[in-house]
Amino acid sequence: VGVMGPWTCDPLLARALPEVASRLAVARLNRDPTFNEGYWWDAVVLAEACQTPQAVTGLLNAERYATGLVGPLNPATCGAAGLLATAWNKPLVSWACLGDVDGLDTLVVPMPEPAGVLHAVLRFFRWAHVAVLSAPQDLWREVAQGLAQDLRARGLPVTVVTAAGTQEDEAREALRRVQRADGIRVVVMCMHSVLLGGEEQRVLLEKAEDMGMTDGTYVFIPYDALTFPLPYHRVPYPVLANNTKLRLAYDAVLTITMDSPDVTFREALQEAKEAYEIPAHIDPTQV
Repeated sequence: VGVMGPWTCDPLLARALPEVASRLAVARLNRDPTFNEGYWWDAVVLAEACQTPQAVTGLLNAERYATGLVGPLNPATCGAAGLLATAWNKPLVSWACLGDVDGLDTLVVPMPEPAGVLHAVLRFFRWAHVAVLSAPQDLWREVAQGLAQDLRARGLPVTVVTAAGTQEDEAREALRRVQRADGIRVVVMCMHSVLLGGEEQRVLLEKAEDMGMTDGTYVFIPYDALTFPLPYHRVPYPVLANNTKLRLAYDAVLTITMDSPDVTFREALQEAKEAYEIPAHIDPTQV
């Protein structure tokens, strides 16, 4: 199984430790007769380029390495990856692909579509007008564009789609566009969560606090938390404890994430560490 992602060029995604995760997964598969059915599983980590064109060309060699693929993380490469996987008759398991893509017979979507979950929440609260702000990297720009198209196809007016980096003036200009647009209630942030160390989101939320946008006028929703179970129960996040302005701004953040009722991600990682399934030096709070 090839595990694709921008592991070598995105510092936060590198902290997902894809090699360790892959080894842990295949070790458990190989021990479980209900899953392995006589097969021996192995995994190879395939680095996906951070620039969209290179990410597409990097797929071409994947046929030689794997009989199945997990990824890619850049939704703009889903079409090309899906066509290649279909031609090779290899399963492509991706949680990052946005919207329905015709003709991709081997594409497997392993979880509820993030845009669909987001749409259900927006419909419940009757929040129609949406702005989508992204980090400047290709991955997040493509996520933002794909999400905006998907929400528009579902009947929601997405009037602002723009990028903001780690500079305060970039965040200010993006937020001014939100203020100038008519009737926007929700700002979806397509960038790494500040709770995981995302600088773009920290700057954006702090600037929103400065501009008086976190008083309940706008609801800020982090997109990335829709794609994994963010620990939330009895979990301290130092970035909030050590930053008063960010903590005030975070009152305006609505986090939608997967529930993990039996065990949190960090607890599961600690259990694997204690069972000697992963290296002893790994700190669950840093992963």
